[in-house]
Amino acid sequence: MQRTRLGKRIQKTIQVVAQALVVSFVTSTLAQAVDFEEYPEAAELIKEIVSEHGFNEAWVEAIVRDAVFQKDIIEAISRPAEKKFPWYRYRSIFVTQSRADLGVAFWERNKEVVEKAEKVYGVDGAVIVAIIGVETHYGRITGRHRVIDSLVTLTLGFPRRSEFFKKEFIAFLKLVDEEGLDPMIVKGSYAGAMGLPQFISSSYRHYAIDFNENGQRDLLTEPHDAIGSVANYLKKHGWKTNQLIYADLHSTSTDALEKVVTKGLNNDRNYGELIDSGITPIPEIEADADLNVGVIKFETKSGVFIYRVGFPNFYVITKYNRSSLYAMAVAELANLIDSRRARN
Repeated sequence: MQRTRLGKRIQKTIQVVAQALVVSFVTSTLAQAVDFEEYPEAAELIKEIVSEHGFNEAWVEAIVRDAVFQKDIIEAISRPAEKKFPWYRYRSIFVTQSRADLGVAFWERNKEVVEKAEKVYGVDGAVIVAIIGVETHYGRITGRHRVIDSLVTLTLGFPRRSEFFKKEFIAFLKLVDEEGLDPMIVKGSYAGAMGLPQFISSSYRHYAIDFNENGQRDLLTEPHDAIGSVANYLKKHGWKTNQLIYADLHSTSTDALEKVVTKGLNNDRNYGELIDSGITPIPEIEADADLNVGVIKFETKSGVFIYRVGFPNFYVITKYNRSSLYAMAVAELANLIDSRRARN
């Protein structure tokens, strides 16, 4: 990928940045661009990106210099809801009647597209819709931070994961070049996730598809592309058609359940051995005894834990967001959407 001459887009970017720097100087008490003296690694970042990926140096420097370092981004990523809230609190945010009703409406508006995604990728439409519902309330809340602000802030100011966010920043630069996006205006989450399905830059590049076949992969404003891309993402990560996501578990002994609870996001239990030990799903279901499953416990408001078995599709959902709370919220919201549609 060689860029030896400034194209019109690069020239425009530099002009916009020059104007922004003037405004920033006048309103410096409101927003601070990245301070190269405080963060000398910013200059090194530019050199590395240019030398290793062939971008135009003036273009990359203009973007980095225009990025605004935001401490609230560091604070937000240090305390995500998946780690801050117990299950019952997390569930109350995402698994609601109103969110399910909006999901039904979103499905009906895009019925043919959802059906097409089900047919092409074999992914349950309710799960596709639920993911978009959990991520952005069906496109209503897609993020307030400029992606360059998020990714540059996290690359320079969040050492624990700086390498990851540097790779995402590079992926973002490639993405805007490939898709013709304006890097100065694209907004997303505090972690740099974008559009209706909240894809990070690398996922956007690898899994987004032009599902409406109009020549552009648009996850920022186009529900059709978002629906197809979510389905594609799940399929590429191992989704199995018409297989369960989870089931409640029963045992005469809580201690027996506690002993089989899986650590982390590991589906390292054998389903047949689980059943043979006297731990059974509620209601009784038939599933391949050789399946690798996980056992997860979730805290209720009363302090009592419920125990559930996560089947392979449950762990596919965790590839989207590395959290058992997230995967369960998606699964429960999908069930609620299905039940609401059945009543209509």
